Amino acid sequence: MRVNYSGTNFAEVFPQQVAPNGFVQAAIDLPDDRVITLDTLDDGKVTGRLCPVRLGWLKEQLKEANGRAVYLFLHHPPAKVHLPALDSIGLAERDAFFDLLKSHGDVRHIFAGHLHRLVTGKWHGIPFTILCSTNHQTALDFVSPQTSNCFEPPLYSIILAEQDSQVIHFHQFQD
Repeated sequence: MRVNYSGTNFAEVFPQQVAPNGFVQAAIDLPDDRVITLDTLDDGKVTGRLCPVRLGWLKEQLKEANGRAVYLFLHHPPAKVHLPALDSIGLAERDAFFDLLKSHGDVRHIFAGHLHRLVTGKWHGIPFTILCSTNHQTALDFVSPQTSNCFEPPLYSIILAEQDSQVIHFHQFQD
């Protein structure tokens, strides 16, 4: 099996999750929506990347969504969060990514992680949620170019999406 990054351990355990192009990404069709998961790993770097192969794959998945709402899941967030240490480690190809999303016209939400902070907002009119980690959290620091950890509880979310609504429950858990 060809894998385009050093995720060989993951690919060995979950070979069905590796797309034919070698990246860990998928399109999941629901009755009214399409969920797209994107592999943004740039091996050996802390920033994320959507290379031409992944952007081409995304373009096809958006085209196949054929008028359905799309929910995107990726590790590296495309939006700036105005925390210097975190804005430097997001997705690198933000403009090319947005151009594809704009061409689809019905991207309902972008979900990401990587920053280890709960952040919500809008990026070019598209709502986004960056989730906390289930491990450690990053301190809220609007000045420092370096990250530091803090003792906030881990969190997971449950997303309920219907044709006319979307609800995200955040559940903090400890011990």
